[in-house]
Amino acid sequence: MNNRRAFTLIELLVVIAIIGVLIGLLLPAVQQVRESARTLSCKNNLKQIGLALHNYHDASRSFPPFFTSSGGNEKRIADQTGKSANWCVFILPYMEQSVIYDQWDFDLPPHQNPQRSEQITAFLCPSDSSSNGELCAYAGGGWARGNYGMNVSPCHHGVQDNQADGGFGAVNSSVRIRDFRDGTSNTVAINELRAGLNKNDLRGCWAMPGLGAGTAAMYNDASRPNSRQPYSDDMENCAASGSLGTPPMGCYDSQSTGQMTARSQHPGGTQFLMADASTRYVTQDIDFKGGQNNCGPAAERGIWQKIHTRNSGEVVGEF
Repeated sequence: MNNRRAFTLIELLVVIAIIGVLIGLLLPAVQQVRESARTLSCKNNLKQIGLALHNYHDASRSFPPFFTSSGGNEKRIADQTGKSANWCVFILPYMEQSVIYDQWDFDLPPHQNPQRSEQITAFLCPSDSSSNGELCAYAGGGWARGNYGMNVSPCHHGVQDNQADGGFGAVNSSVRIRDFRDGTSNTVAINELRAGLNKNDLRGCWAMPGLGAGTAAMYNDASRPNSRQPYSDDMENCAASGSLGTPPMGCYDSQSTGQMTARSQHPGGTQFLMADASTRYVTQDIDFKGGQNNCGPAAERGIWQKIHTRNSGEVVGEF
């Protein structure tokens, strides 16, 4: 007679518990590997954008403007009067997107160009779960998301060039390599942005003429990258989007969009592109000193502000 021994219930429960523990230990490692891959992909996107910006500079003898405008309220994204293409549109031919560029009608405002709805992989950071999905419905609607914004200035609200405190570009302002008194390796060109939290949130739209595709006024309540302060972005339609004072992407409801800070969903920091086309990563506790209504005197600024101005004569040092 053959005696066949089966697992007891206790033994089976022990095996299941061990498997559960092993899965619990393995899952964070798998997630970390996946995020590392996403971060690398995002970094490669920034590098591709940097090469495109420099190829544009070689062809045009300057970097592209933040966007071009011939009238209207330049700080108000909903006002499309006189607004034309932004920096992302201008570099499309150098991003292997000539088909979209050739179809863009520069005689029409951006919100009337159907190409604004095209999802372009190189403008999307795969770490941002909000960037792939519904289009932004604000300011004419149909805006595809993006995760990269031109550095306008950390020290002033809005989209104008502020000379010494200016960044990489501004509305109707195309800077050249020789304009970077602080050095292209010490000046941020492009920051990461987080896409809006819902369809009414204008943040992170690649073709949008305004701070939907840019950063400005990163001081006071905007503070460091990935700021969780409740009013860290000043933007129109904030209340309607349901984001008023809500971390981790709080905002203040305004009649115009004058402040937008750098954000990412990478753990603990953000990546950005320098004006020399190199990429960098900083933790969100980077040295920061900001005044109540501006960056304060150049000599008293933190590294975060210093690396975003091109012509203030600041010594940045290591970061």
